[in-house]
Amino acid sequence: MITLSIDGKSISAPAGANLLQVARDNGFNIPGLCYHRKLTPTGACRLCLVKIEGMRGLVASCTVKVTNGMTVTAFDEELEDTRRFLVDYLLSEHNDSYDGSYPDELRELMFRYGLDAKERRFFKPVLDTLNFTPDTSSPVLTYDPSKCILCFRCIKGCDEVQGKNVLSVASRGIHSYIIAGKGVWGESECDGCGECIQLCPTGAIVEKPNREVINLDKVEKKVATTCPYCGVGCQIELLVQDGKIVRSNGIEKESPNDGRLCVKGRFGYEFVHSPERLTTPLIKRNGKFEEATWDEALNLIATKFNDIKQKHGSDALAGYASAKCTNEDNYIFQKFIRTVFGTNNIDYCTRLCHASTVTAMLKSIGDGAGSNPIEDFETTDCLFVTGNNIIETHPITATYVKRGAANGQRIIVVDPRWTPLVRYATVWLQPKLGTDVALLNGLIHIIIKNNWIDKEFINQRVEGGMEAFEQLKELTQKYTPDYVESITSVPANKLKLAASLYATSPTAMIATGMGMSQQVTGTYNVFSLINMMLITGHVGRERCGINPPRGQNNVQGATDVGCSPANYPGYIPVTNEENRRKVAAIWNVPFHELSAKPGLTTVEIMQAAHEGKIKGIYIMGENPMISDPNLNHTEEALKKMEFVVVQDIFHTETTKFADVILPASTWAEKNGTFVNSDRRVLRVRKAVECPADAREDWRIIHEVAKRMGKPMPSYANEAEIFDELASVTPIMAGISHKRLDKQSIQWPCPTPNHPGTVTLYLDGFNTPNGKGKLFPVDYAQQSERVSANFPFMLNSGRLLYHYHTATMSRKTKVLRDFVNDAFVLMHPEDAHKQGFKNHDRVKITSQRGHLETHIRISDEVLVGELFMPWHFTEAQVNRLTRDELDPYSRIAPFKLSAVKVEKVS
Repeated sequence: MITLSIDGKSISAPAGANLLQVARDNGFNIPGLCYHRKLTPTGACRLCLVKIEGMRGLVASCTVKVTNGMTVTAFDEELEDTRRFLVDYLLSEHNDSYDGSYPDELRELMFRYGLDAKERRFFKPVLDTLNFTPDTSSPVLTYDPSKCILCFRCIKGCDEVQGKNVLSVASRGIHSYIIAGKGVWGESECDGCGECIQLCPTGAIVEKPNREVINLDKVEKKVATTCPYCGVGCQIELLVQDGKIVRSNGIEKESPNDGRLCVKGRFGYEFVHSPERLTTPLIKRNGKFEEATWDEALNLIATKFNDIKQKHGSDALAGYASAKCTNEDNYIFQKFIRTVFGTNNIDYCTRLCHASTVTAMLKSIGDGAGSNPIEDFETTDCLFVTGNNIIETHPITATYVKRGAANGQRIIVVDPRWTPLVRYATVWLQPKLGTDVALLNGLIHIIIKNNWIDKEFINQRVEGGMEAFEQLKELTQKYTPDYVESITSVPANKLKLAASLYATSPTAMIATGMGMSQQVTGTYNVFSLINMMLITGHVGRERCGINPPRGQNNVQGATDVGCSPANYPGYIPVTNEENRRKVAAIWNVPFHELSAKPGLTTVEIMQAAHEGKIKGIYIMGENPMISDPNLNHTEEALKKMEFVVVQDIFHTETTKFADVILPASTWAEKNGTFVNSDRRVLRVRKAVECPADAREDWRIIHEVAKRMGKPMPSYANEAEIFDELASVTPIMAGISHKRLDKQSIQWPCPTPNHPGTVTLYLDGFNTPNGKGKLFPVDYAQQSERVSANFPFMLNSGRLLYHYHTATMSRKTKVLRDFVNDAFVLMHPEDAHKQGFKNHDRVKITSQRGHLETHIRISDEVLVGELFMPWHFTEAQVNRLTRDELDPYSRIAPFKLSAVKVEKVS
């Protein structure tokens, strides 16, 4: 810390801090339009001029770093006259019309310096001579050059904050203006994140949605909450006008996003007010849905579920929880399944996404969550990204990665398909689908051969020490670079480079995704990753570890609070008698009523239903008729059940099979919490009311429990639910809504005075002996292979513009405007051999089903491999996938389906 003086006031500040920021932080409202704390200084507008003792003339304070003893004059008559002159000059080239739909910092300065009356201005307007034309081609924004002052905030934000570098300046001098790509915004690589909108100080760049509606003077409230899309957990501010959300802004200075958003976080709220929302209960009578009262629907549900329970037993019932609902919703739901249904048959979509990752991590290191804060993705020396299209699936985490790359971070990308992160990679390993264990064993072989291991770490922090290591060494001896190349097709020299980069970096982190987990060998894949991490000692230190970024907003939280067939809240096994007794006391239920028998997983529930064992199911906010594997089998299973209840916000592919549909609430219509990918518990706050007769999820479940004769306590609000949740969830025992209203907290947080845990495993692993465990595993070929009849291997995944089953994102026009059609990627060589052209309509068939879609010819995939996004009901990819399961995690192999492709005439 150093000391400086501003207008006679003594101030302490960090040495080297930006002078303008220090001044503003200490109450000196120095004007400025080009400066933003997240951007490198430009000094373009000159409005922040100050006088500094010992320096000649007036100095742009945004370009100066503070030093000890610095004496600054921020305000005097000369400085203010100069600033008034500069504002006057900017206004002469500026269209100062205003419609009230955006914040305008230049307009504020116009009033501040008394220049709102044009007769007070010195400079004559020249705008009419410039002939600027607005660019309205983007789906999300308009750019009006007549309101642009060339502050460069948008260009710097696009480059330095988002890492996209789409914007630049065209023309020269007074005729200069901002362009995207080669000149037309809608034809550029702009993906609609809106960083430029949030940073623009004059309204030159304004978002299109609600532009004709919003008036900032009429906004009735601004609500800070958490984004409802991916697992980053971005903090957003919703602007509400006339009872509707009209805008979403990123909240500055709040983790994990610090104001940044992606296109979904900024524009993906339209679904909340969709006319297609479910608004009243529906009961199927004579094959058709009819509107019903809540009493009719709830009484029918209670009667039917109780009948099934009495006739067939508790285990004939099951429930699907939801990664889209809050922790409070999910906690009440799993409590309902266990105390009212009396079974552990509860699961949700994490079983279809990251179950392999969680299973392997729990067995090896004791926790199934990410070990590092999202900010570490920028500062680690080496990042190993495997099976994770992070730029599209976790765009804000990716901004940290791209900034790391700009600062020299070494990035290893392992993916059979080209993804945007390859642009930033030091090396890209492109293995054939399903060969991950061979590749990772090959990397381990190279690491051991070159003695890049951490013997001290192995001896002190790995169970069995060097003896266990020797078993891994023996197993991987045969995985020479040439042998691994023969299996994976990855060149030996690239394997050696990747092994060297990861093992020899001072710090290194792993980011693993569904490309690794959604396989029959998914658990083995993650075991191999952890083996590599443990022998190099790249865990248990800051900026080291393993991180599985979660695909949905509350995947992490739903599992944390017990939506698992095997675990109670806090990952305590259902077989743990001591914990069941504790929970029974808190829940005020007889101990013997809590089953010690692990329940069925997502796919197993449908398999049991197909066999006639599961008779009834309660589905909250899930859409298995898009997300489950082997959909033809799932469809048959749903039809065979005696009673199906679906609680959702829209009609989905699943609601058609329901006997009762209950209208639920979106995230914007409730209070509660989510947990993001770095274990950060985040507040969700109600912004608008539910439409018509729709209700909050937990209140619906609470009422069903009451009518089934198993009432729960009368919770006053979601904070009370969280308090009970924390009492049975040791990792969250010290967290409450009251604490979260001040700041987010990363679990484990065992006591109310505990600050939370930023990095896991610094003092040991969460295993019985505090040590990590090696699980040497051999490569085995997948059971499903290509053949003469099915010559292609199909991969599947997500796109930037849509989310999971697209229930929300396809109800939002902006997101549909970017992408609204299914497609399949095929390598040019394959397309040539098959006689296909771009956009040809094709039929894709596997042993389980078929679909039709359009071809996109691309070298993003390997020869013999295909890729399809699975958001689109018109082309349900999971009609093709199989429900064979990983024996440990019970996950299905969504990434490997042998198919054939035929042209549709």
